[in-house]
Amino acid sequence: MIAELVPGWARAAEAFTDLPGAAPHPAELRFLPPGAVERRRREFATGRACARRALAALGAPAHGPLPRDERGAPVWPPGTLGSITHCTGYRAAVAARAGEATALGIDAERRPRPLSERASAAIATDWESDQLAGLQREFVSLLPWSTLLFSAKEAVYKAWHPHARRPLSFRDAEVRIHPVDKGGGLLAVRPTRLALPELSGGYRFDGGLLVTVVHRGLTLPVRPAPPRTPSDPRGHRSAGPERAAAR
Repeated sequence: MIAELVPGWARAAEAFTDLPGAAPHPAELRFLPPGAVERRRREFATGRACARRALAALGAPAHGPLPRDERGAPVWPPGTLGSITHCTGYRAAVAARAGEATALGIDAERRPRPLSERASAAIATDWESDQLAGLQREFVSLLPWSTLLFSAKEAVYKAWHPHARRPLSFRDAEVRIHPVDKGGGLLAVRPTRLALPELSGGYRFDGGLLVTVVHRGLTLPVRPAPPRTPSDPRGHRSAGPERAAAR
């Protein structure tokens, strides 16, 4: 599902069911909520198992614990960065070497529905609201565009977490969506208020599963996006909240 979304310098691993015998590393147990149910323990363990698989594919240390920082984000081994996601029936992780990338984030949503008008207004900038309206008019039944925007911003804040080191709001990022085919497209992300890296990315929607990945590599920098023209959402072509970090 995510292979085509991950740039060449990154590695990914995914699972569509919890891995048999998956259990948290002993040093990770303290990061589970007290009294966590078995389903939550398996979800947590499989997500981190995917992270270790992605790290192993990089040739990076992959056997130790992946603890959490003070805001709940995974702490990756020195010299690496990455992101973990999970939703019903899906767990995935992406990882890269810090010498090849500065930002990497992933999010997944299972059988997403459009956000309510109130929720959509809460996460979208004025330009993004115009973009969503344009996408809805032209590609009405393709996928729930407001939920794609939400998912993209979840991935963005995971990617930005190591840089920001402070709470982020949905309006700290502006996401430009460019559909390529009925199953996916490209993303371009710019910060609106903070000095954070611009990002490229993409999304896929298949079988009720929506996955978004955003990234910025060191060897292939993001090319500037065209000027913002709210009247034509598709003119924003890609070159290539706080809770989002806690996966």
